[in-house]
Amino acid sequence: MEVGSTRDHRRLAAIVSLDVAGYSRLMGRDESGTLAALKSHRRELIDPKIAEYGGRIVKTTGDGLLLEFPSVVDAVRCAVDVQRGMTARNQGISPDRRLDFRIGINVGDIIIDGDDIFGDGVNVAARLEALADPGGVCVSRVVRDQVLDKLSFTFEDLGAQQVKNITRPIDVYRVELGSTALRAQGLGRKRWSRFARTARWRWPAAGLLALGIVAMGFWGGSQFLHPEPASSPPAGSFVVLPFTPATAGSADGQFADALTTDLASTLQRGMQWAPMVSPSLALSYKGKTVDARSLGRELNIRYLVEGEIRTAGDEFIVRTRLTDAGKRTEVWSGDFGPAQARMPKDRGELVARLAVQLKSALVSAEQRRVLAQPLAELSATDLTFRADALQENDPKESLSTLAEARKLYARALRLDPNATQALMGQALAIGSELVLDPHADHDRLVREYEDMSARVVAVAGHEARSWNIRANALQYAWRWEAALEANAKAQQIDPTRAGSIGQRADIMVAMGRPEEALALVDQGLALRSPEAGVSAYLLGHRCHASMALGRYEDAIIACEKAASLADSWAPHAYLAAAYAQQGNQAKAEAEKAKLLTQRPGFSIADYKAQRISDVPAYLQQTETHLFAGLRKAGFNDN
Repeated sequence: MEVGSTRDHRRLAAIVSLDVAGYSRLMGRDESGTLAALKSHRRELIDPKIAEYGGRIVKTTGDGLLLEFPSVVDAVRCAVDVQRGMTARNQGISPDRRLDFRIGINVGDIIIDGDDIFGDGVNVAARLEALADPGGVCVSRVVRDQVLDKLSFTFEDLGAQQVKNITRPIDVYRVELGSTALRAQGLGRKRWSRFARTARWRWPAAGLLALGIVAMGFWGGSQFLHPEPASSPPAGSFVVLPFTPATAGSADGQFADALTTDLASTLQRGMQWAPMVSPSLALSYKGKTVDARSLGRELNIRYLVEGEIRTAGDEFIVRTRLTDAGKRTEVWSGDFGPAQARMPKDRGELVARLAVQLKSALVSAEQRRVLAQPLAELSATDLTFRADALQENDPKESLSTLAEARKLYARALRLDPNATQALMGQALAIGSELVLDPHADHDRLVREYEDMSARVVAVAGHEARSWNIRANALQYAWRWEAALEANAKAQQIDPTRAGSIGQRADIMVAMGRPEEALALVDQGLALRSPEAGVSAYLLGHRCHASMALGRYEDAIIACEKAASLADSWAPHAYLAAAYAQQGNQAKAEAEKAKLLTQRPGFSIADYKAQRISDVPAYLQQTETHLFAGLRKAGFNDN
C-alpha cells in the first residue's frame, strides 16, 4: 500500500497581535467594569474596523486578539485607526481605569489549521506586540518596507531586538502616530485670522502667515483615517532632503547636517497635519542627485525641501527651496543670510524663520491645487482645504462666504465622518458667525459652538488646538472657570505656543482683570514667535488691556503695531476711541474712516451684540473707556 504524505496548508499574510496593557491589574481593580469596557470598545470600534479593512479575527485570548489580513497596508491602517479611536474614547477616563492596547504587526508565512493559524510569523507578531507601548504600534522591518512608499508613515527605528523563542534578532519599528500620512490636512495663510475672528478680541492676520489656532499648528489633527491611494500623494506630503554644505570640510558638513535635522524636527512639530518622510529615510539621499518627479513617485509625496549653504566672506547664506515634485516646478525659494541670523550662533532663529516661510509656501501651493480642481472630484481632505481657502481669500469676511465654507465642511464630514479638521472648521465657523452677524440667534449659536467644541476635544483631546477651540466656546458661554481650565490643558500640552498664552490674556480681559492680561502678553511675546499673526494677536490684547485701564497712549502704541502686522477692523476701533479720549480728533476721524471701510455701518450696538462678557468689572471698563471713546469719535450707539 502506498503511503502518502500530507503537506501543511500555508499562505502569506499580515498578522496582527493585539492585547490590553495591564489587563490583570485592571481586572483586579474592577472586573465587571473592565469586561464591560472591553466589550464596548470591541463592539463600537475594534470589530467594525477589522471588518472595514478586510481582516479576520482568528481567535480571542481573553485580553487580546489575533488577526489576519490579506493586505499589510490594510493591517497597518486598521491598527492606526484603532489606536487613534482609543485615544478619543479614553478622553476623560482616569489613567488607572482606561484600557490601552498594544499592537504588533508582522508579515509572514502562516500554517492554516482549520480556523486557526500558526507559525513563526505569528510568534513574531506576538513579540512585536509585547514591545509596543500602551497605545502604540510596533512592526517588523518587512511591514515597514512594504507600507513606507504607500502610506508615507513615519517610523522610529528601535533597532534589532532579541526576543523570547525567536533565534534571530528582529528589526523593530514604532509607528509614529502623531505625524503620518493619515494626518494630511492643510493650513491657510490666514489660519490665525480665522481663529482670531472667533476669539473675544479679533486681531486677524490678514494676508500674513498665521499657522495655527493660537499658534498651535492648527491642523495637527488626526483627521484623515483613510489615506489617499499611492497614486495620489497625501495632501501636503513632503521630504526634507539633506542640505548641501558650503565646502567638503567637516565643520560645514556638520553644520549642514544639524541645520537639516533641526528644520525637519521643527516642521514635523509645527506641521503635524502634513505627512513628512522620516529623517532617517531622507538621509539615505545625502549626496545624491535626485530627480524631483522620480523621487516624488518613489516616496509618494508632493513636495521636496532642499537647501544649500554658501559662504559670503565669513558669513553663511542658506538658500532654501520648495519644489512641487509632480510638476518639477519651484514653488518658493529664499536666501537667509546675516541680516536674518548669524549662523551658526543663532541657528534656532534661522530654523524658525525657514520653517515659517516653508509652511506658508506649502499651504499656498496646496490651496491653489484644490481650488483648481472640480468640486465633484475633491476628497474630504481637499474639501476642507477648499473651505479654508474660500474664507482666507475673502477680505470682506462675508457671511455668504462663511455659509459656502460650512457647506464644504459638511460635505467633507459626509464623505468621512472622522474628518476631524472639517469638524474643527465647522466649530470655528460658528464662532465667526457670532462675530460677523450681529443679528444672528446668539444663544443658539453659543449652544452649537459649545456642543461642537465638546465633540472636537472628544476626538482630538491630545492636541492643544482642540482645547483652545473648547476654551473659546466656553468664553462665549460665559463659563469663565471652565474656559480657563480648557486653556490650561492647551498650555499643558504645548507650553511653547504663544497664542495659547494670548488666549488666556483674552479671558483675563473679559473677566475684568486687565493687569493680569498685560503680564500674560509680555510672557507670550517673550517667546519671540516669528509668526506675525501671533504677535499681532498678542499686541491686540495688550491694546485692549491698556484701554480697559485707561492707558490710552499704551493702547495706541500696541494697536498701531498690531495693525501694521495684521490690518483688520478691530485695531481701528480701539485707535479711534483712544485718540478721541486723548482729544486728537483728526486721528480719531482717520481711524474711523479705516474702520468703516472694513465694517460699513459699524455701531456700538454691533459691538455689544457679541456679548463678550457678563462680568461687571469688564462692563464698566468697556463703557468708560472704549464705548465713551467711540462716541467721542462720532460713532452711534445704534
